[in-house]
Amino acid sequence: MESGDIRIAGVVVLTEDGSSETVTLLNASNRAVDLTGWGIVNKAKQKYKIHGIIESGQFMSIPITEPAFFRDKGDIITLLDRNGLKIAGVSYTKQQVKPGWTILF
Repeated sequence: MESGDIRIAGVVVLTEDGSSETVTLLNASNRAVDLTGWGIVNKAKQKYKIHGIIESGQFMSIPITEPAFFRDKGDIITLLDRNGLKIAGVSYTKQQVKPGWTILF
């Protein structure tokens, strides 16, 4: 797996209806990738484990069921593979956060 194969495409930090925050991943590679054992990490180093298979060229929206996992004042989001290696990372600011809107990267 090379950096850039799986990208963080967007995040919903504040929902309007109290539903889960979500992170949307994009598989930019030419093959399916098994995300079992991978994790999404925030600036506070909290890790949210993910799983599933993301097909080549496809998006996958991952609900984050941990309450207030991402900060609405801005945060850093890192995607780690099953070995703990950084695959992708993004950040956003307080100004980008709007209830119900997806922040695109």
